[in-house]
Amino acid sequence: MNTLPFIRIMILAALPVFFACRESPREQTKATAQIRYAYTPKYGTLRIASDVNNPEITAIKLFNDKRTDSLTAVETENGAFMLVVDELPFHEVYFLEISGKSTRKGTNGLSWTEHIPICFEGQADLSLEHRFFDHPGSISKVEFSIAGGGEEQQLLNEWQEALNHKQADVEGQVVGFGQLSASPDQDAEGIDITQQFLQQKKPLVASLFLAYTTNDHRRHTADYLDLYMSLPPQSQHTKYGIDLIQRLDRIRAPIQHLNPYTQVVAVDHGLKPVNWEAFNAHKYLLLSFWKSTDKTSHANMKQIVEKLPQLEQQGTAVVYLSLDNKFSRWKSASEAMNLKHSYKLRNGVQQKLIDSLYLTELPRYILIQPDGAVVDADVSVEELPKLLKLVE
Repeated sequence: MNTLPFIRIMILAALPVFFACRESPREQTKATAQIRYAYTPKYGTLRIASDVNNPEITAIKLFNDKRTDSLTAVETENGAFMLVVDELPFHEVYFLEISGKSTRKGTNGLSWTEHIPICFEGQADLSLEHRFFDHPGSISKVEFSIAGGGEEQQLLNEWQEALNHKQADVEGQVVGFGQLSASPDQDAEGIDITQQFLQQKKPLVASLFLAYTTNDHRRHTADYLDLYMSLPPQSQHTKYGIDLIQRLDRIRAPIQHLNPYTQVVAVDHGLKPVNWEAFNAHKYLLLSFWKSTDKTSHANMKQIVEKLPQLEQQGTAVVYLSLDNKFSRWKSASEAMNLKHSYKLRNGVQQKLIDSLYLTELPRYILIQPDGAVVDADVSVEELPKLLKLVE
């Protein structure tokens, strides 16, 4: 038997199977991403004990990391309690919500709420600690923290303490008839405090959580990537590690094409839809995404208006696209600023557009050609004229 032809036949027969089994580069990238984004949490029992003696405390609840969903509530006697929750994922952050009503002179009858972050690492039982907080802006006059944790919990304790002090400073400003002014925990200054802790670049899951609470990943892409890469694989594959790398991957691999007709559905002051065909004579379109309630957007819009003559000479039309929910609020702000080509995105398309373009930070400028080809998915207003000269 002549074996050579037989071997050739077997090789030829095997080739289609071989190439069929090989993944394309895109499939390999997709498979790598699936592994990178894979999250398989481990579960355990969270225990928090408290021997606090504070008759002002009326309720104790445990919330998720966004403080939107209550996971459980526990009865308390003047602040003493034992909270036990089974089947909670490790390496995630929860918030203990403590509510009460002041009995002190000057604030008697005023309700107060404190939120204490908990990094559940699956360690020994945790305990609630408290100390007197003599600040005119504090209604509760108490600062709470969690004891029994490691470095992760310590970072969260310090972060929450800094936020509490800033919050007390804000609420200590007396307005109106002597009532304390309210302010969100994470206002503009609160976000700055979070950044101060992130800049410490501690390779902890708690640091990943702090990044999770922000929407400034585009501005801090390099720092956040350094933080992610400094962590061991087990930390990278936590909920917050996966969330961070997914965001960074989207920022570093922006969308290449946008269909204005189907993706950017917006109306003008008279409820007429955008006539995208009217912009076909231009070389470029600068899509300016903004929100009327955002002060930064207003300041940036003025810079754009100042550059309009130069942009028009270079064949660029600026299209203002608002992500406002209320039509009347957008219309009032748009008319006050006398914006040309100003439109409000339909509420029904906003979320899809936010997801596809990753519009988490406003204002945001995207330079496209009339056919939808994306020239630059993140344009700097200051560098826009230089960019236009480069692409001419």
